[in-house]
Amino acid sequence: MKIFVGNVDGADTTPEELAALFAPYGTVMSCAVMKQFAFVHMRENAGALRAIEALHGHELRPGRALVVEMSRPRPLNTWKIFVGNVSAACTSQELRSLFERRGRVIECDVVKGYASLRLSRIGLSCWVL
Repeated sequence: MKIFVGNVDGADTTPEELAALFAPYGTVMSCAVMKQFAFVHMRENAGALRAIEALHGHELRPGRALVVEMSRPRPLNTWKIFVGNVSAACTSQELRSLFERRGRVIECDVVKGYASLRLSRIGLSCWVL
């Protein structure tokens, strides 16, 4: 089972450290750490579910509670786009409203000067980027 781990400090967290954190709950097949999140693959579903329940909210680093949940597959027929130079005053709802003028926005996250959006490919063919 693939587990999403959010609020990870990728500069200070190693795959080995995460594997050790998840190991008491079952066999860890692999760990991949990105900048602010990670994926942990566990062999047994039951162990993965125990890990999710036990480690969600766990502070791996002081003041950084982990978000631990089952990984969701990417929706089909979508594009993920990056938007840079986003004002600190801009909310995800404002950005979502801007992009929804051209099509369906599936998700929109604004983080420290940039945003990522997942858009339905259907209806967005008229965009010129």
